[in-house]
Amino acid sequence: MERSHIWYRYGLSQDDYDARLAEQGGLCTVCRCAPKFINGIERPLSVDHNHRSGENRGLLCDSCNLILGFARDSQEHLRRLIVYLQKHDGINFDVGEDNPTTQAAREAEWNRSLETLSGAI
Repeated sequence: MERSHIWYRYGLSQDDYDARLAEQGGLCTVCRCAPKFINGIERPLSVDHNHRSGENRGLLCDSCNLILGFARDSQEHLRRLIVYLQKHDGINFDVGEDNPTTQAAREAEWNRSLETLSGAI
């Protein structure tokens, strides 16, 4: 991530960003996905921050960062979305990052998407 951007916007030095990234194992702190590559260029994880306090919370992938943004960091909005999903998909739907079945399914889908993408080029 560009030094001046993260310092100006979030008060983080590149060393601070790299340390946070290492603490998270190089993965999004929420969904545990690795940074994506778009056209062969790595898309770094975004610095997530509390919009009220300005405090940096963690590094997120684009998807998780957008979810929070669209929900306006509203816990109530996210809770209502969970209730909605439970109503339509069932309460016992487990997508925990430690679940080997769902992790394997995510990795298989990722590999299929890469094969599809390489076939289209």
